[in-house]
Amino acid sequence: MWLNGSLLSCYSLLPEIYKDEASHSIRKQLSPLAESSSLLSALQKEKTEKTSSDEWSLPDFLSPLQNNLLLFFACLLAILPPLFHLHLAQDEWVDGFIPIRIVNADLKFALVLALGSAVVGIALVSLHLGKKVLALPKSLQVFLGLFLIGVIVSSLFAHNGMRAWVSSIRWHFLPVLLALSLAHVSWSRNKLGVFLGALLLGGLLSSLVVMDQHYIWTDWSHRLPRISKSVPAGIIYNHNFAAEYHAPLLPLCLGALLYFRNLPARMLLGASLLLIFLPSLSLSLARGAWVGMISGCVISAFCFLLILFLKRKTMVPADLRPSGMLASAFLALSLALPLFLYTSPYWKKSESSGTVPSTSKETKEFESIVPSADGVDSSSNRRLVLWQDALNACLSEDFLFGKGTDHYELHFHESAVLSDAAKSYQGKLVRHAHNDFIQAFYENGIVGLIGFLGIWGFVLWRGLLSSLACAKKRDLRGLGLRLGLIAACLTFLAEAFFEFPARSPCGVVVAWSALGVLLGLVLREPGDPDSSSPSAFSPGPRLNLFLGAVGILIVPAGCLLAKDLFWANVYHYQGRIAAGYGEKDKSLKFHRLSIAHAPWEHHSRKKECYYLLTHKKQFPEALEALNATLAVHPGCLVAHENKIRVLLREFRNRKEAKLAYFEMRKAAPFHPYTHRQRKKFPELK
Repeated sequence: MWLNGSLLSCYSLLPEIYKDEASHSIRKQLSPLAESSSLLSALQKEKTEKTSSDEWSLPDFLSPLQNNLLLFFACLLAILPPLFHLHLAQDEWVDGFIPIRIVNADLKFALVLALGSAVVGIALVSLHLGKKVLALPKSLQVFLGLFLIGVIVSSLFAHNGMRAWVSSIRWHFLPVLLALSLAHVSWSRNKLGVFLGALLLGGLLSSLVVMDQHYIWTDWSHRLPRISKSVPAGIIYNHNFAAEYHAPLLPLCLGALLYFRNLPARMLLGASLLLIFLPSLSLSLARGAWVGMISGCVISAFCFLLILFLKRKTMVPADLRPSGMLASAFLALSLALPLFLYTSPYWKKSESSGTVPSTSKETKEFESIVPSADGVDSSSNRRLVLWQDALNACLSEDFLFGKGTDHYELHFHESAVLSDAAKSYQGKLVRHAHNDFIQAFYENGIVGLIGFLGIWGFVLWRGLLSSLACAKKRDLRGLGLRLGLIAACLTFLAEAFFEFPARSPCGVVVAWSALGVLLGLVLREPGDPDSSSPSAFSPGPRLNLFLGAVGILIVPAGCLLAKDLFWANVYHYQGRIAAGYGEKDKSLKFHRLSIAHAPWEHHSRKKECYYLLTHKKQFPEALEALNATLAVHPGCLVAHENKIRVLLREFRNRKEAKLAYFEMRKAAPFHPYTHRQRKKFPELK
């Protein structure tokens, strides 16, 4: 027995990876004795768990220096955008600038563009130098091709081409390239720890600001701009965007907790999940994010358990229980949010008085998801109205390729039969359909929608198969990581059914990063189901040159576009602040500077028209500005009204005014504003 124990001890001290023949020989000599012991069986199981997640079948595509450089910028991309805001005092400005504090999506997208282009540029140049590229499975290539074709063709024929291309870059092209870049990283345990830690750190700090705004720990967070002073939003301005960003981080945090071996790290992750992430998400009042997180965890766990049940005959019975229990942890997380909502003292505040039983806030919020019979203007039916109008518009001549990226707002009123009848939407420019799938169908056609769904569906399916492989190998840590990534991606997709996380800068970074890491993990495993596709290939001279050229050019191009987005945003808000101070000339100056940096946008153009009409009373110049506004945004009803008014009152040109009315009727045939302008032309039937 002592000899057997000694041999086992020696066996356990052997290196995990045997590189020389001597170690292999020793292993063969010790193996017969070791296999006869039940102790060795447990030892081998532990050894498998330790090494399985770090054993890759594909070569490294990036050198250690390139890996570290890409990882550095990827971590900056994960941490900085949710915390980025602009606050400059009077003495920090020159040339008449006004003190300013800005927090919004466009400002954050500028930073995402700059850092994201750096990540993609490093990856492409590295692949060019290494002359080796990850070969994607053919089915994934098809879906990527369909998605890109849908986006490109729709942008080529869009009404506002510049707006379509800029929006496609920040919402479609950059996220896809970011995911593919992260898929090429050599994801060792340390690198995964660093990157996942960066993603969670950005969310943790953002969530702390949300809690600070609610519990009033400090004064600082309350000075940050936000869409509603009663609902905390952190440093993201819109509480819906904040919740859409925070929700995928909960299952990702649980996956990291199950993956890492370090006890202090696991305790920190568990405390962050229960004490920070859950409370901050509950305070958001974002029903779509709540449903998204719950759905993502439930669907990921259910699908894995179903596959586990169907493949139970191919597995050792003793391995089924721990894998099933680990998947059940995500089911427990899905129950944690409702439990927290119903037990938190904040949510138990009564909203009624007298003898009528009070209804808790969370009950009202959850019930409001279900459509009611209160009419079109009830909050529960607004989304249904938007969806119905958008789907009717999709079934038109633009069925295949849509109207162009970010063109939903421009053409919204053309088919808004039900929406224009709702008082809640009258006078508003609706930019989002509150359903990213319907909006993708509307803007990029059925081709773009199939491509988008195919990309996510393929990677998630392969992720589930990879999770099953981890269960068979008894790699519970790898299984926990993959289920966390899958649940995070499914949370994003479930949110997209009710809101627009695909247009949120922070939400886009988290979701597509999780997808890229998951893709990198599943394609680096042995036994690729798509055997017709090699694991890696060497690009030809032309393709290799193309990769290098795009990698070099994408960084300055992304930074220049980020600069324009940044300054257009700053000047627009400078103009709004100046208007509040009564500085109309200065406001007009700032809005024109904003137009110079972002000529595809209409917000500052509307302000320019207003000041030319009211302050300057320069009507010929105002008419030119109105035409320019309608050129970039044909659905701007205020511009249509002002154009008709100027032509009738100032120029006495009834013929041109009537043509302007026809343009308005084409852009918004069902809107009350159009019916009101119709009264000015009694000769029309």
